[in-house]
Amino acid sequence: MRHAGETPGGPAGAPGDDGEVGGLGARLVALGGLELGEFDAVPAGPDGRRDGGAGSGRTAENEAAPRRRALVISAVVAVAVLGFFGTAAYLFVNIGGTSPAASPPLPPRKPSASATEGGVAAGPRAAGHGVRGEEDLHRVCEDWFYPSAPKFRGEGPNPVVISERAAPEAEYRTVRTLNQAAFSGPAAQRRTWAPEPAQARLVVCLDVIGAGKPIRDCASGSKTLPLVEGRYRMTVYEVATHRKVAEKDLTGADRACPFVILSSAGNQLHSAVKDRQLLDLLRESVEG
Repeated sequence: MRHAGETPGGPAGAPGDDGEVGGLGARLVALGGLELGEFDAVPAGPDGRRDGGAGSGRTAENEAAPRRRALVISAVVAVAVLGFFGTAAYLFVNIGGTSPAASPPLPPRKPSASATEGGVAAGPRAAGHGVRGEEDLHRVCEDWFYPSAPKFRGEGPNPVVISERAAPEAEYRTVRTLNQAAFSGPAAQRRTWAPEPAQARLVVCLDVIGAGKPIRDCASGSKTLPLVEGRYRMTVYEVATHRKVAEKDLTGADRACPFVILSSAGNQLHSAVKDRQLLDLLRESVEG
């Protein structure tokens, strides 16, 4: 017994089944907005043959044409969907970028020129420009010199800038001015002890190199650190040639706790060098 709508001689669910063709048309409408009527089955005539009506003359090839179009369109839609997801995955990977864990490490900090290269000391290096600011003078303490700078003279005045690294862990240097010498006298004295960077003939490199006896504990806010004697090395260089003019090791005489404990202080504080100590050591080279 045939069910209603079956094609004569064909099993239920065969390609000639009206429900399957209609269902395929409905799915294509949902995917691509196609006209459902284009793929609906042609009603069967009284004799069981699919016919478009009297005189339609549709052949088996004509009846298969809608199904072929449906298959072609389905393939096109499938390719478009795959292309969409492939493009989305590509954009996700490339726009998202690499994760922080995959980022290349930062380059290591360059050693100073005094570091050995292949067992041979590199030595001081001449800068290709003149002194432009305080940062250039700090570089004198890292084995650079500036041939265009004013030359050191035995007789004074020889304008000087003091470059200090106050803690072993500090990664920066600061300019220190001896206020009593620079601002308690005439303008000529200020130009000697607090000159414009391009006028400096000498740079004093003051570096903490060690610790001595403990002095006391110092508190600042919630932080408490021990204060110890600071051991320093003071080296005086000519800016134009990097010639060493003087060198002296000394102990910081300022045994008072600082008002503020800097994050660069490390795990202990060092007694500071007093202005008077530096003034006594530098006066001959600077003032002549």
